[in-house]
Amino acid sequence: MGNNTFNPNINSDIDQDIDGHTVYSSGNSDFPFRACNGLLWDQSFYLRLGEEVHPFKDLHRFRSLNQAYTGNNTFWATPSPEPDLTDGFWHGVTAAFNKDNGLQEIAQNLAGAILKQYPDPDKIVFVSILRAGVPVTDWLCRLLPGAVGVATSLFVGLGIDTVALNRICTDFPDRAIIFVDGWTGRGGVASVISALNQGPLAVLIDPWGWADFSGIQDDVLCPSACFTGLATLGFSRTFFVDRQNCFSAYRFPETFLQHGVVQDWQRRCPAHSGPSLGWTAGGRRHKFFEKTPLRIHSNEVCRALINAAPKVLFFSDDTVAAEEKFNLLLELAAQRSVPVEFNVAHLNALKTKVACRLAS
Repeated sequence: MGNNTFNPNINSDIDQDIDGHTVYSSGNSDFPFRACNGLLWDQSFYLRLGEEVHPFKDLHRFRSLNQAYTGNNTFWATPSPEPDLTDGFWHGVTAAFNKDNGLQEIAQNLAGAILKQYPDPDKIVFVSILRAGVPVTDWLCRLLPGAVGVATSLFVGLGIDTVALNRICTDFPDRAIIFVDGWTGRGGVASVISALNQGPLAVLIDPWGWADFSGIQDDVLCPSACFTGLATLGFSRTFFVDRQNCFSAYRFPETFLQHGVVQDWQRRCPAHSGPSLGWTAGGRRHKFFEKTPLRIHSNEVCRALINAAPKVLFFSDDTVAAEEKFNLLLELAAQRSVPVEFNVAHLNALKTKVACRLAS
């Protein structure tokens, strides 16, 4: 554990500070930064924060929702747009994690599983994968005092921000890296992280069993899947610049922030870690994979409703059960005018309760 030396053939500019420590160029003197527009996530963000843009007027800064990945880096050079969600929707999000204690138990299970293999939190640095990993790392640092949290970027198809990861290794040479995301889908992020050989992946929700640590192996919707950069971070989805610089993001005007949503999430963190009930690489994890053209699992579908273009939404449950468990998804679908189908039985074979078909 610790002794981080990641350096995957990067070409970043290297210098030394006044104390002789190695510094990797980010193109920005405020790298990393601790907060944006006063949001207190208590994490260091390893990205370059660029100019302020308006999320709904400067649309030329963002790619279209139905733009498909073509296999080259130009796709990652432009961030996806932000949804214009109402205050009423955000009240529904906070109500969801205020009324459901199940998410707290899942987080306790995850923290307990990590603590079993990493008994000294003072030797842990949680590396959030932007953006879904940030709220999970926030809870883990509260559940495991002594651990610290940072955040960086990773895109399946492009990889992790190598400039940022090298800087993290330099800044925390004696702490073991644990990567953190909100959930897994088909295992794309898990595969990228595994190939890095820098540390395990911890997630709250892991339906197909691809993470090294998880709180539950089931398709459970986490309300933080609704969090957007506009409302809960203060900056856009990150985008690729070049191999010499860390990923960048646009700053958003502070007026769009939902401070209360972030504060309510932090207040709902459980008071302590639970017993070692989470799933670990050496424990009760059951890997699964099935090829499908659908976007699967409720949290992945939630992200698609926010930053992609679903054509139709599918639920394995009937209308009543879906409205009880996935009302936030139904509200997003209604806002985007996405048709919905219920009682789709074949989803059970995919170990998913929700799926969607994306525009081609």
